[in-house]
Amino acid sequence: MSLMRTLTHYEVAWNMYQAQSTIAQICEVVSKHRATVYRWIKKIKQIGIRAFLKRTTLCKHRRPRSRTPETTIQKIVDIRNEFGWCGAKIKKELKENHGIRIALSTIYRWLHRRFTKAAVGIQKYKKHKALVVANAPREVVEHDTVDLGGGVYAYTAIDIFTKEPSVIIGTNLEMSTGATAFSSHHAFYGAVVLHQSDNGSEFQTAFREAVEAVAEHRYSRPYKKNEQSHIENFNKSLRSECFPRGEYQQKDVEKLQKQADRYTTHYIHRRWHMGLPEMMTPVQFKEYYARDPETARLKLAKVTAKSHLG
Repeated sequence: MSLMRTLTHYEVAWNMYQAQSTIAQICEVVSKHRATVYRWIKKIKQIGIRAFLKRTTLCKHRRPRSRTPETTIQKIVDIRNEFGWCGAKIKKELKENHGIRIALSTIYRWLHRRFTKAAVGIQKYKKHKALVVANAPREVVEHDTVDLGGGVYAYTAIDIFTKEPSVIIGTNLEMSTGATAFSSHHAFYGAVVLHQSDNGSEFQTAFREAVEAVAEHRYSRPYKKNEQSHIENFNKSLRSECFPRGEYQQKDVEKLQKQADRYTTHYIHRRWHMGLPEMMTPVQFKEYYARDPETARLKLAKVTAKSHLG
C-alpha cells in the first residue's frame, strides 16, 4: 500500500511489468482497463519512464478549453433565427461581418443546445454529371414553379452560373401566366443563351414561344433529378427562408411579390452561397468573374464537382 502512496499509477504499472507481472495483475492493482495499461507500457518502451511522466504531467496542467463568449453564442442564435442558415454559413457570416473566428463544430454544438430541431450539418452528395452546364453568366437559366398554397404560385428562375434568382408571383399554372412571368424574368436577366424548364402545363406553347422569340429553350427530362438541381435547391431556400408553410391568398399577390423581391435582393447581395467558391454571394462571384473569368470558372467547377448545395 505504501508503494501506491509514493508512486504514480504509471510507475507502479511499469515496475510490475518489469517484474514479469501479467497485464491482468497490473490492471487489478492500478484499477485501469487493459487497453489503457497496454498504451502506457507501449509509450514508456518508446520514450522512457521519465519522459513519459513529464509528458503526462504537462498534459494534466494544460489550460482547459476556453469557453465560448456569451455574446458569440447569442450572435449564432440571432443569425440562425433571422436567416435560418446552416453552421457553415453562420461561420462565414461571423468571420466576414463580425470579425469572429470560431470552429464549425462549436457552432453546431450551440445550435444543437439552443434549438429543439438540431441543425443539419454539411451534407455530402453523390457526384452527378449535369447535362446542362454554364461557363459564364447568362448561358443557362433554369425555370420552375413553387405551389405556395391558396392558389398562389411562385414562378422561379436562376442563372446556374452566378446563382442569381428571379421570382414572380402568380395565381395559376396556365401557360399564359408562364409567358408573362418569363417576360419579367427576361427583363431581369437580359440576353440568355438557353432557358430550361420542366414539362409542366405553365411551360407549354405560350411560354415556349415567348422563350424561343429571344433564346433557345429546352425541356428537362422527367424523373432525372439533377436536370433541375439548381432551381430545385433555390426553391427549397425560398420555401424555408421566405415563404414558410402557411396560408397565402390570391388577394395578397402584390404584397407577396414585394416579399419575394426583398428576398431575391437579400439572396443576391447578402446571403452566403455554398454552391459558389468561398461561399461568396452571387453578386460577389459575378464581380469576381468580371475580374478573372478563367479562375472563377475553375473554382466554380471544383465546388460543383463536390456538391449541389444551395
